[in-house]
Formats: sequence, structure tokens, C-alpha cells
Amino acid sequence: HHGDLPRPRDRGTGPGRGHPHAMIGDTVFCTSIAGDEIGRILTWGNHPARHADYELASPSLNCDIPQTYLEPILVKNATMRGTQAQFSTEYLSHTQDDDGVSVRVLNRLSGHAYTIRAKYLIGADGARSKVAADVGLPLEGKMDIAGSMNVTFKADLAKLVGHRPSVLYWVIQP
Repeated sequence: HHGDLPRPRDRGTGPGRGHPHAMIGDTVFCTSIAGDEIGRILTWGNHPARHADYELASPSLNCDIPQTYLEPILVKNATMRGTQAQFSTEYLSHTQDDDGVSVRVLNRLSGHAYTIRAKYLIGADGARSKVAADVGLPLEGKMDIAGSMNVTFKADLAKLVGHRPSVLYWVIQP
């Protein structure tokens, strides 16, 4: 199925723009995209020792969909339901009462700080979540063990990686 579904699990499929599940099993470590492959590891529940954990955790297979594809889907569906999306806006703090939450934010383009009133506050701001820290939500596991960067570009890389398909390549400069 190509396209986006408002409730993909209702129809037994995931978002149409995600990578095929079979491609998300390996993480490739290499010296460059065209360089030598150092090794690969099975990830995302594809290792035999972890496969059952993933299958038992959800009725759906996991899905790898880049933020550049997922974010427009989420924004479209949220705004169709009356939500106002704001970009270049930083969460500062919040206070909650019986009727909802007041969220203090900063417009990073203008420098103007203001308060938004909402029914809910969703902290989807990553592993260093200020929202999670402010509500006292503990995160487990080691933090800051590696750095990463997403680089978005369009190119036909089939000649370089067709023989070693994956959705995640760690380029290591030994």
C-alpha cells in the first residue's frame, strides 16, 4: 500500500512511506558508503535472541520511517483534528491543573516567549527530553554513548550499497 493511513493498524499495515520491514534488520558498519564493510549486527528484533520480544510487544511489526517523512504525516493528521502546529518553538516549562496545561514556549525566530493553553502536553523531544525531566519521568540505560547526525539528501546509491542493503550505515573513520 502506498500513501498514508489515518489508523494504519486498523487495516493491518504500517505507514506506506516506511522502509520495508525486511530491510531494517541489519546495521552496517563501514569506512565510507563506498568503502569497506567492517561488520554488521542484527538489530530491531531481528536477532534470534530478541525476535520473540518484539513480536510479543506489539501486534504490528516495527517500522522504520525517517522523520522527514513521518513529521508531515503527523502534522497533517493533527491539524485536521484542530491542533495548531508551531515550528521553531522551544518548550520552556509547564503547569498543569484540572482543566489542562499551560505551556511556556519560546519562538526561536523572534525571541518572543509566550504561554499556550492546551488539553495535553506530549513530550516527543527525545532522550534528553526537558518535558520528561520536568515531570520526573526516569529514563533507563546509558546516555551519551555515541553521537549521530542525520543528513538528508537525494541520490541513487544503488551501485554503492545494493550488495549490502540496510537502512542504517554507521560510517566509522578508524
